[in-house]
Amino acid sequence: MQTIGIVYNPLAEETAQAGEDLAAWLRARGQHVWLGTSQIGRDQQAEVGGCELLLALGGDGTVLRTARLAIPHNIPILGVAMGHLSFMAEVTLEEVRPGLELLIGGGGWYDERSLVQARILRGGQEIAVETALNEVLLSRIDGPHVVHVAVEIDGMPLTIYHADGVMVATATGSTAYALAAGGPVLDPRSHSLVLVTVAGHLTNIPALVLPPDAVITWKLRSRHPLALNIDGQMIYPLEQTDEIAISRSPLACRFARIHPRAHFYETLTRRLRRE
Repeated sequence: MQTIGIVYNPLAEETAQAGEDLAAWLRARGQHVWLGTSQIGRDQQAEVGGCELLLALGGDGTVLRTARLAIPHNIPILGVAMGHLSFMAEVTLEEVRPGLELLIGGGGWYDERSLVQARILRGGQEIAVETALNEVLLSRIDGPHVVHVAVEIDGMPLTIYHADGVMVATATGSTAYALAAGGPVLDPRSHSLVLVTVAGHLTNIPALVLPPDAVITWKLRSRHPLALNIDGQMIYPLEQTDEIAISRSPLACRFARIHPRAHFYETLTRRLRRE
């Protein structure tokens, strides 16, 4: 492992300092280091693409932003818990140096997570494709308006949802917004998708766990402006006649792991803050 990238949260001074300290430690060990924020990484894609590992210093938001840098290059991510929400982190700041020593020495393992892909269709033509690690969410842009959307699964009509929002989540995202909206927790190794409504009105359809090859189609029926939200970080305004076709992405996100595979269950209760 020759080049390691470090992504820190620019809004948290302690993550920038931790990044500088780790960069100095890695360079003293003979490693090349790229250090920056996710915004700098978007402007320096060639440098990021040359990394063999990306550290994400911060909370889950930093991991999600780092994932957008890593996925196109198939670079594994090591999440370092330094945020209020660090469900996706693998190590604490105290564990990161021995963890890096293990990974640099060829130890550890790599966890491949499924992604969800949303194709936006306008007039039958594809105008955009967006990819999410956690979820894609259909929601209103402003005002207390109910979202109306006809849902099909594999071309078969399911229902018309009337809700504050509708989302499709991955197994990784099942412990995020989907869980808060009443969805189930999936094993992170699962390739299934979860269809969940947010504050559904006059519907008794529960959250649905769908097979990895399912295609979910949303046909907009709302008179008020709606938007597609990608991992809570990108918002794509929609038009009233748009359709969104959602499926498992052909891409994946890789995470570097130093803990055993059962670590997810060992820490699940604590991470959900229910102990």
